[in-house]
Amino acid sequence: MLNFQQTKSQVLHLFDNVIAAAKTQSNISLQTQLEAARQHLAEEKIYVVVCGEFKQGKSSLINALIDEQNLFPVDVKITTNLVSTISYADREKITVVLGDIGTEQSKQINRSEIAEYVTEQQNQGNYQNAKMLIVESPNPYLKDGLVLVDTPGIGSLNAEHTALTYSFIPNADVVLFISDIQAPFKVEDLTFIKEKITPHCQNIIFVVTKVDAITNYQQIIDSNRAKLSTALNIPADEIWIIPVSSKAKQDYLKYQDLEDLEESHFSQLQERILSLVKEKRGQSLLLKALTELGKSLTQIKRPLEVEWQSYQQHSQQELDKWEQDIKTTQKRLQDLLQNNAEWQTYLRDGLENIRTDAQNEFRSIFVKLQRQSSKYLDDPVFINNPQQIATLLESDIDAETIGLSRNLNSKSISLYGEIEAQSGLNFNPFAANCLDSERAHFALEEFQIDKTSIADKAVVLGRSGTFNAGAGAFVGGLFGGILGGIVGGFTTGGVGIFSGMTVGGQWGSAIGGVAGSAKGTVDGIKQIPKQEQGLAKQEISKILRQFLEDSQHLCSQALNKVIKTIERSMRDELTSQIKGQKESYDRTLESLQQARKLSQEQATHRASQLKIPLQQLIQIQQEVEQLVIAIVDRSAPHQPHQSAPKMTAASGNDYGGWADD
Repeated sequence: MLNFQQTKSQVLHLFDNVIAAAKTQSNISLQTQLEAARQHLAEEKIYVVVCGEFKQGKSSLINALIDEQNLFPVDVKITTNLVSTISYADREKITVVLGDIGTEQSKQINRSEIAEYVTEQQNQGNYQNAKMLIVESPNPYLKDGLVLVDTPGIGSLNAEHTALTYSFIPNADVVLFISDIQAPFKVEDLTFIKEKITPHCQNIIFVVTKVDAITNYQQIIDSNRAKLSTALNIPADEIWIIPVSSKAKQDYLKYQDLEDLEESHFSQLQERILSLVKEKRGQSLLLKALTELGKSLTQIKRPLEVEWQSYQQHSQQELDKWEQDIKTTQKRLQDLLQNNAEWQTYLRDGLENIRTDAQNEFRSIFVKLQRQSSKYLDDPVFINNPQQIATLLESDIDAETIGLSRNLNSKSISLYGEIEAQSGLNFNPFAANCLDSERAHFALEEFQIDKTSIADKAVVLGRSGTFNAGAGAFVGGLFGGILGGIVGGFTTGGVGIFSGMTVGGQWGSAIGGVAGSAKGTVDGIKQIPKQEQGLAKQEISKILRQFLEDSQHLCSQALNKVIKTIERSMRDELTSQIKGQKESYDRTLESLQQARKLSQEQATHRASQLKIPLQQLIQIQQEVEQLVIAIVDRSAPHQPHQSAPKMTAASGNDYGGWADD
């Protein structure tokens, strides 16, 4: 069995072959589409968010995890506002983002300057107003699209610190929750995990650091596991806790002693991370790419198949029937391209229903947030520092917005499938020999591929995550619309189906506005004079109510823009698919008509010329379908290995042991 990375490499190679075939037909539009799909698969990002309480060894762990000895400063205090991302690039590039919302500036720095921004010693009180550190590195561990997000600590620092960490969790593919072996889980840790992590991400690895400091660490691990089991209501043997020693890993990097590597346990941690990210994302990424390959192969192969078949002792009546069938299909596709086509009305009506549902959900969300603000006001923790409530509410809005975007994703994908069915289109390349049933007689019989039972499932799974603007939203909450739009490009927007960057930017702009409003709210609360507690709470409550009303208005405006973007993107994609099919039938008709003009000798020669390229195309098609079958088979639920306890998804989205082979 191939693992994810091997399969991804194989799919990228298939793209190269199909792109070459499109070039031979001078099909520029199809070639461009294939190149975009290939690039999307090659560059897809997978987010691993690292979080935990202050001073738990997170920076040391990240250095050790990616085989770096001195990338991030260790044994120092980290500033409260700084988030770091580490991703792959051909050349190292380090950027620090400075300034307040709406006035951010990027500055290029080198490794030796990192401490000037991320350490309390050199950036006391974050006087430089550093917001984010972006590290791009030619590190091979990151080459497959892995992005590590190092967040500030939680719990022991202020609410802004905790809220900043929480803002990144809802869009994580995997969360690494870090704790020190000498600091067992506290109630605050368990509450954060239960309320802020598990509702958004069930792929959690609990990492216990500094196990070289004590000898009986297994006892503490067992205690942590028991606490997690009780707090999360999960069987203890389904919780992954991995003990690591960053010191031992650094010793290995320095001296290359395999005993140090074994004692560090980092190999086990790396394997588990890769396993989880591939289980969660690998299947849909690959199926999306393979679906695009299947569609393209059908368009490339159809004219050649029909021409080859026309040379195989068919009567003039049969060829006349074929030609008429093609013209009928051309007419049907041309009608679907008209502005008054029924599917366009279905699209508008369907999205209006989605908009209504989303607006209702928005109202419910902000009613809940209003109640939450009252709870914050009643919490003694915030009596002396009430401005932190606005920061917490901002992170709550970020998380709720990401949840809403996921609902939009699901409903939009369903609508897309309904429109295909309603309009009589078939964009499923894995059904009926990659030719729909009414055209199945065009298939090249001696190279026929059997219809598989997994066709519909493959297309549905391949669409998962097509519309997901979460990354644009949560970064927008930190740095406004500019960075929101940039990082929106890292979302899982599909190959041409939805514009992840555009949608991410729209959500990011809205949440950036929320962040700006939150800052104004904080300033407003600070201006409230010291007075009797009840009166102060009334004044604060008024300010928070206005903040939530303004935030709801901003998010509602963004929702309308997002729905319009989805409508435009879906219409463009469906139109593109219809045009692609029509162009394929135009080529097919031209090919058939030219073939019918040839003499018997010319036809025999031409048939011999066609056989080899057709065999090559059908061989590629067989490889594509075999990969689809293998991937979908892996999606079947299975029992976890008893020797390897793990946290499973509460939603049931366990995609199997995709990377275990």
